[in-house]
Amino acid sequence: MSLAVAEDVEVISISHLLTPSKFKMACFPHFIGSAAAFLGMSELLLPTVEVLAFQYPHWDGSPAPSHIARTEALVAGCFEALADHTDRPLALFGHRSGAYLAYRVAQRLERETGRVPCTLFVSSQSAPQPCRTVPAEPPLSCDVVALMSGSDPRISPADMGGWALCTGGRFDLEVFPGARGFLDSDRRQVVNLIHDQLISLPGMPD
Repeated sequence: MSLAVAEDVEVISISHLLTPSKFKMACFPHFIGSAAAFLGMSELLLPTVEVLAFQYPHWDGSPAPSHIARTEALVAGCFEALADHTDRPLALFGHRSGAYLAYRVAQRLERETGRVPCTLFVSSQSAPQPCRTVPAEPPLSCDVVALMSGSDPRISPADMGGWALCTGGRFDLEVFPGARGFLDSDRRQVVNLIHDQLISLPGMPD
């Protein structure tokens, strides 16, 4: 068996200079996307939530990782990059293919470190196939919140609902009326949802 070698990833940390955050949220953009959407959200999340936005290395001109081993190397890189960011309650947010990366990192956090993320937010991406059939691995313990646009032709509420099978915790689905770019067009509503979810969790700072 060959092991994937971790990819180098950049973590952009956006925090308040004077007020320490109560939460951290690691944000995983689409494979071919950038951290820009999450940087825009950060000013509304602060000072409660410090944003850790991943920027992936270039994929040699390819639109996305072409092999599972390469994808798992990226998962490993993101997982290792979070080692220095577990001093506060940590949430994960993945958009499109970044939702799969966030899910895999959540699995590794729970099973290899014993740290359960506050919440896994997944956006505009159907659940991984193992969740929708017979799960090959135990479900996550953390809550999962799925977000989507009601006018996105690529995905349906049923597709997003499959994430409920990925967790033994609570599952919620939020459908936004905006277009596929709802992380920008409905940014304030998305941020309010994140705030409400995190501060309402049992045992979390308010």
